[in-house]
Amino acid sequence: MAGSFLKRVVKEKQLEVERAKKRTSMEKLLHTMLTLPPVRNFREALYRAQRISVIGEVKKKVPGSSSWKPRIQLPKIIKAYEQGGAMAISLVTDEKHFGGKLAQIAEIKKLTSLPVLRKDFIIDTYQIYESRAAQVDALLLIAETLNKKELPRMIEVTAGLGMTPVVEVHTVPDLKRVLRLGADVILINNRDLNTLKINMQTVERLAKLAPRDIMIIAASGYKSAEEVAGISSDRVRAVLMGRALISHKQPESFIQEIITQAEKL
Repeated sequence: MAGSFLKRVVKEKQLEVERAKKRTSMEKLLHTMLTLPPVRNFREALYRAQRISVIGEVKKKVPGSSSWKPRIQLPKIIKAYEQGGAMAISLVTDEKHFGGKLAQIAEIKKLTSLPVLRKDFIIDTYQIYESRAAQVDALLLIAETLNKKELPRMIEVTAGLGMTPVVEVHTVPDLKRVLRLGADVILINNRDLNTLKINMQTVERLAKLAPRDIMIIAASGYKSAEEVAGISSDRVRAVLMGRALISHKQPESFIQEIITQAEKL
């Protein structure tokens, strides 16, 4: 895959956001927000688990893997995640590369009482208001895509609207930067979004640098309960899993196995 995947997607997202602004005004988003029920507490939900929480992710495809095309029945997969013991749901709403849609957040909220995380490439504060209007409970902010002025502003606006800002990092410099900003829910991604390559040591290496009062979410590359249980850092409070769960014949049993293995430690 030529060039940086992340830079290419950010350019695409800039055009996408401009189109969204023309379709739906900020005034309309604000009006919609006034009619919504309260936000579900994402951070609090993850702390309910004794050892480690599972966040079940929904996505229809992944970049660089054209052979993986799961047939997802939303009610079925959400029910399986909840019955298995997942403490939150994640939806990748990028349509071009992951096959998601923002409108699916509302569908998921009708199917479960669990909080829902929106994963996308957030580059404009408009998307934050758009997220709240779509009933998002937690919003992913990728540190690498936001500069030193944008990231603190994005965190502030997200939290100000009641949603949990979940800040994604992949490198030590970005981790140190977000810690200085006071981010308290950090997703460490084993996957480098520039190359799409996975290094399973990334979570282990970065997690030990975080204070104990920070909630760390581990993401990407975990395929078994043993791998999740093998995360040595006690700072990791949750693991986000998508493809491995979606591909499993019995995702609810898989989640239960992950929880059982983790609680033995």
